Amino acid sequence: MDLLRGLLWLPGAVLVLAVLLDVLLSSLQAGEGHLSRWIHRAVYAAVRAVARWTAHGSVLAWSTVALISGTLLGWTALLWLGWTLVFWASPSALEVAETGQPASFEATVYFVGYTISTLGLGDVVARGAPWRWLTDAAAISGFFLLTFAITFIVPVAQARGSRREFALRLYRAGPTAQAVVVNAAREGAGGVQGLLDDLAPSLNALDIQHLSSPNLHRFHGRGRHDALDLALPVLGEALLMLGALQDDSPSGLRRCLDSVDSLTRSYELVHRGRDAAVPPAPDLQPLREAGLPLRPTAEFAAHLHRHEALRRRLHSMARSGLWAWDQVALPATPVRAAPDG
Repeated sequence: MDLLRGLLWLPGAVLVLAVLLDVLLSSLQAGEGHLSRWIHRAVYAAVRAVARWTAHGSVLAWSTVALISGTLLGWTALLWLGWTLVFWASPSALEVAETGQPASFEATVYFVGYTISTLGLGDVVARGAPWRWLTDAAAISGFFLLTFAITFIVPVAQARGSRREFALRLYRAGPTAQAVVVNAAREGAGGVQGLLDDLAPSLNALDIQHLSSPNLHRFHGRGRHDALDLALPVLGEALLMLGALQDDSPSGLRRCLDSVDSLTRSYELVHRGRDAAVPPAPDLQPLREAGLPLRPTAEFAAHLHRHEALRRRLHSMARSGLWAWDQVALPATPVRAAPDG
C-alpha cells in the first residue's frame, strides 16, 4: 500500500502538466486541448439534454455560461487533484503547523487548495526544502491558471459579442433567405452589392475567430435576432439563391460564400456525427413576385446540386440550434396536378 502511495506523484505530475498545457493552448486561441475538449463535450451534451427534456430551445442560450464555468471549474479541480496526489505521495511531505504531526489526506487537500489559490494560510506547512519548492511551484501554477483563465474568457466574450452583432445585422436584413434577397434587390442596383460589402469583413472576422476557437460553435443565442446558428444558414441560403438571378454575380459573392463554407466546415469539426439531410429547394416565388429576373429552373437546380454538401452543413447547423428549416428559408411548394374536369 505504501509503495502504491509513493507512486502517486507520477500521475499527479502528469495531470498538473496536462492542465497547464491545456490552459495555455485554449488561452492562446490555438484550439482546444484534449482536457478542455472532453469538458466541452460533456457540458454541452448535458445542456442539449436539458433543452430536449424541457422542449425549450432557449435553454441552449445557457451553453455559453455553462461551457465557460465548466471549463474553469474543470481546470481548477484537475489541477487541485494533481497537486494533491503529488503531496500525498510522501507521508513526510506536509505537517500540521500546530502539532507537527503528518498531515492527513483531508489536510493535504486543504493545503493544496489554499496554495494554488495563492492564499498561503499556513495551517499546514511543507517539510524540507524540496517540498517547499514544490509548494512554490503549486502556487505559481495556481497564479498561472488564474491569469490565463482571464486571457481565455476575454476573447470568448468578444467573439460572443461579434456573433450577436452579426446575427442581429442579418436579422434586420431579412428574417429568411428569400427576404434577405428581395430586400437587398429592392434597394436598387447597389443593394445586393452593398449587403455583400457590409457583411464580408464581419464574415471574415467570424471565420478567423471560429478557426482559432472552434468551441464557439457550441454557443447559442436566446432568439432569432442573436442566433448565429440561424443567421449563417439564412445567409448561406440567400447567397446561393442569388445564383437564381439572371444578373451577373456581384463582386464579393464568392468571397462571402467561401467564408460561410469555411464556418460550416469548422462547425462540422466540432459537431461530428450531427448530420442532416439536404434541405428542400428554396421557394423562388417571393423573388418572382418582387419582379426579379430568374434563370431557368433546371439551371438553378444544377447550381444547388453543386453546393449540396454546403447546404447539408447549413441544415445541420440550424438543427443544432433547434431551428426548423422553414425558419431559414421557405421550402419550395410542390406543384399539384390540376383536378380532372
